[in-house]
Amino acid sequence: MFSDGDAAENGDVWFRVLTQKDHIKRGRIHHSAFTGNAISSPDPNKNRPWSRELSGRLRSKAGTIKNIEDFAVAFCDKLTKAGGGTKTFCGVMYAKVCAIRKPYRDILTLGVFFTPLKADPAHADVTFSNCIGETREAREALMLWLTDQVEGLHHPGQVHHLPEANDRVSG
Repeated sequence: MFSDGDAAENGDVWFRVLTQKDHIKRGRIHHSAFTGNAISSPDPNKNRPWSRELSGRLRSKAGTIKNIEDFAVAFCDKLTKAGGGTKTFCGVMYAKVCAIRKPYRDILTLGVFFTPLKADPAHADVTFSNCIGETREAREALMLWLTDQVEGLHHPGQVHHLPEANDRVSG
């Protein structure tokens, strides 16, 4: 059983709902998928050991493909109603947990942690420990590197291709 803040299992799959069709271009995740508020500071009340996070979900906790699709549509509706422009479910970006846990230029260490929310019990974050610096060039280099670390499914109809978490995942 996972608890809040536990490291995700290596065989699991982290994924994030894409809300803009431009987040995938020519079959690849575009760096714009990591801009804006995508990578944020953790909740200061949670006392997390990482400095930044990229929200998403764990495949082992998300349920069936229908559950994933229904959540994604509801998530986009909620964002639209909150006034952030019209958001539509355009696909997902994803990575195997074991593949995304790695260092970036010996500066950052990436991890994946289970961080359930009341509104999303499958919530998990790709985490960034340490700091890359706040220059535009440093942020752009990280975003470009991240595009090589994740894969994408461009249309909601492709979500059935989202990999299952493998047998080593418990919970």
